[in-house]
Amino acid sequence: MRVIIFGATGKTGQHATRQALSAGHEATAFGRSVGKLSVESGLTLRQGDVFEAETVSDAVAGHDAAIVCLGSANLKDRSTLTRGTEHIVHAVDRHGVGRLVVVSAAGVGDSWSQVPWSSKLMFRTMLRNVLADHRTQEDVVRASTADWTIVRAAVLSDKLDRRTVSASNTNKTGRIHRAALAGFLVSQLDDGSYNRQTITVTS
Repeated sequence: MRVIIFGATGKTGQHATRQALSAGHEATAFGRSVGKLSVESGLTLRQGDVFEAETVSDAVAGHDAAIVCLGSANLKDRSTLTRGTEHIVHAVDRHGVGRLVVVSAAGVGDSWSQVPWSSKLMFRTMLRNVLADHRTQEDVVRASTADWTIVRAAVLSDKLDRRTVSASNTNKTGRIHRAALAGFLVSQLDDGSYNRQTITVTS
């Protein structure tokens, strides 16, 4: 499968890119600074900005799937996730890309009951703009004609010993290793269990 990863230079995106290659997929890493990534067999580097609709559309053409691992610019940012995803979804639908997997955050929508009090406090204060952006980002994804899956991730960490993934829309969340999240994202390329659904993941 040919898959394009948006946000490929971020921490989760780098894991997703490597794991897509390890799973035997052809991968395209898209981002403004993809030049810092190592060139590997099966990997195409595509420099671009998700705010440039035609650049995104040109990059998406010819792919079978897209993984979206966008991050916010800063704590005041309320639009990067939504605006970037709008361009990606438009390109995915325009080119008939069949699979779309998008990272969101545990705490969005009906997953609010799954997150601990500490996460709720953060989302009500310093992360309130990020939460609002994820909400509208999810709305954009749901309007896609592709087989989409929204993956609401628990608090991300690179320090957990556990690399397991628990996927549930009822269980309480804690933290999840970025590599474990990336593995789940890649697994969804060939797994239709959560097609056109949201699912919360934690370790």
